[in-house]
Amino acid sequence: MRFLALFLLAASLHAQAPAAPDNTGRQALTNQLDTLAAQQTAARREVIAQIHNKQQAIIRQHEVRTRLIALLGGPWPEHSPLNPIITGTSGHEGIRIERILFNSQPNFPVTALLYLPQSTTKLPAILMAPGHSPAGKAGDAAFALAFAHRGFAVLSYDPIGQGERLQYPDPSNPNKTLLKGPTGEHGEAGLQPTLIGDAVARYFLIDAIRATDYLLTRPEIDPTRIGAFGCSGGGLMTALTASLDPRIAVAGVACFTTSYDTLLPSIGPQDSEQSTPNFISSGLDFPDWSELFAPKPYAIIATTEDMFPFAGAQSTEKESRAFYTLFNAQDNLAFITGPGHHGNLRPILPQILDFFTLHLHPTPSLNTVISTEAQRSGETSVLPASAPQRPTGPPQPVLPATDTQVTPTGQVSTSYANTETVFTLNEKRAQQKLPTKRAQTIAELQHAVKGVTHASGNHPPFRIIPIESETMTQSCDPVKSANTKNQIGLCKPSAPFIYDTSTFKAEYPDVILTVLELTPKTDKKQSPAKLLLEDSVPSIQDLSHEKDPREKALAEAGNFILAITPRPSPPGTEETKSPVLGTFYLTELRAELTGHTLMGLRIDDTIHAIDYLATRPDVDPNNITAEASGHMALVLLHAAILDPRLKHITLHDLPPTYTEYLHQPIPHDAPQDILPGVLLHYDTPDLIRALGPRVTILQ
Repeated sequence: MRFLALFLLAASLHAQAPAAPDNTGRQALTNQLDTLAAQQTAARREVIAQIHNKQQAIIRQHEVRTRLIALLGGPWPEHSPLNPIITGTSGHEGIRIERILFNSQPNFPVTALLYLPQSTTKLPAILMAPGHSPAGKAGDAAFALAFAHRGFAVLSYDPIGQGERLQYPDPSNPNKTLLKGPTGEHGEAGLQPTLIGDAVARYFLIDAIRATDYLLTRPEIDPTRIGAFGCSGGGLMTALTASLDPRIAVAGVACFTTSYDTLLPSIGPQDSEQSTPNFISSGLDFPDWSELFAPKPYAIIATTEDMFPFAGAQSTEKESRAFYTLFNAQDNLAFITGPGHHGNLRPILPQILDFFTLHLHPTPSLNTVISTEAQRSGETSVLPASAPQRPTGPPQPVLPATDTQVTPTGQVSTSYANTETVFTLNEKRAQQKLPTKRAQTIAELQHAVKGVTHASGNHPPFRIIPIESETMTQSCDPVKSANTKNQIGLCKPSAPFIYDTSTFKAEYPDVILTVLELTPKTDKKQSPAKLLLEDSVPSIQDLSHEKDPREKALAEAGNFILAITPRPSPPGTEETKSPVLGTFYLTELRAELTGHTLMGLRIDDTIHAIDYLATRPDVDPNNITAEASGHMALVLLHAAILDPRLKHITLHDLPPTYTEYLHQPIPHDAPQDILPGVLLHYDTPDLIRALGPRVTILQ
């Protein structure tokens, strides 16, 4: 079934993307979430400011570590057999390179390269996590060789979704992903773990912990001298591993460290394993990674023009140094900086090597040579002869594919039958973790929905700002219509209609929504109201020229119509990590970091709209119904649980249930529906059952 879904997906990814729509609503939502994040990071700084001694710092470390493990979905599974295999060996400039396969979880292979310099004594080791390159470990060969020539053993491994460990390979070309690149792979893999209250970073961490386990099985390695190094996405994996695996003695985190105050307003959240739900709202920020490692040696490595803002790295270094000082270990925190953009470590590679050499004390390899560039510049740091000589940019691969390919085909999925993926491991974990009984009554579900979606329940009134208004009339003779310019449809003698059509901006604190009103001209003092949740509210011009708009038909029946587009409004777009993830993936990550969800924000907007309808003198507050389709139908379903003023809702084309999402390997456009931990509390059918006759489902 998994590969059938991959085949169907492959055929759907060639459609041309539409032109980017109006992004004002998206930017407004982004600004709102960033403001909230800034308030949360400011509150965190107040907490840090109260830490004045080593004992308080140790208490903070314990609290943060406990919090982090809970956010990731810990504790971790018991260590199963690694079942390591050496699938081949080669040599390069005197360095032995072994191609390694081991299981981080049962039947979940990790592909890795072990670089071993010649030595007569036990070696210090570096656990090397690659950045977001499709090449994975092969792309870090030059870095690994540089460390090896300094006398370090290096274990460089493929992260999930990279190198030989694609989770979603294209069946027509298994060495390429269906999901555009590593960030697409990570984003899709992160959806289902989120549903059961886990973060996908959990799986990345388990891989790294088991990689360290493997190093400790090797007689060549000194278990007391293990360091960790990674750049970009590998920087996150290094920071995560160093903070939660006490066997890591020294850590170097490159081109990742910044601050949320600078990251969110610039490039925003980047990937699911870097954006654990509720991270910022739990009082955490980038300095916590380095502060968790105190007093052990830690290097913050940054380039001045990195997309991860350098100013954020500076502020993190400043706070972390004060924290290290409480341990009298300020000299153990290094700040290695250099010129250039993201990943430009070549100019500062000697300083990085010096940092690890200082703290792990390797014996230089018998094959070490001084590069000609180093001789000319007078540098004393040694580099391998194969190290790239260009002055800028990251080191490039220097090994042939035959030296870096661990599996027979170049992919775990096609080399070994029925191996696990994050998706299948998560299905098995869900069987163990999900409760047998969930919320059932309206009261229980109201509590659960508020807790899961983070809908605020605080609904100040709308402030209506008119944009455009026009009177629409139609009689039995279209020629005599009072508004022939905007005449709609054909005359229906049995049901003539006259209504005012207006578009508004409905505003409440920090939020602006696009709203369409159709006010029926009627002798009735109060009209029934119909609330419509729409992906994009039509303009008056659209309404006039559309052949048979739903809004027209409902107004013709004498309803007061309020159509809204919940946030972001208008929906706009964003950078697309993968077409399958849709255009709300990064927005949802941003919301989750701050302890919110897009679903919860949209529920709030819906209940605001109900408040507005219930206070209008021309609306019958006891006859408010609503209708929505697709993703908005799921929003409306949640809102109806929370607000009994909705007497009835009609839902068209509901998205899959959360259980169905759990068992779909590649759901399309799912991030806007995803709720952290939802299946621990309820599923869509639970909401439908609780509403009973108040809901009609149409597919």
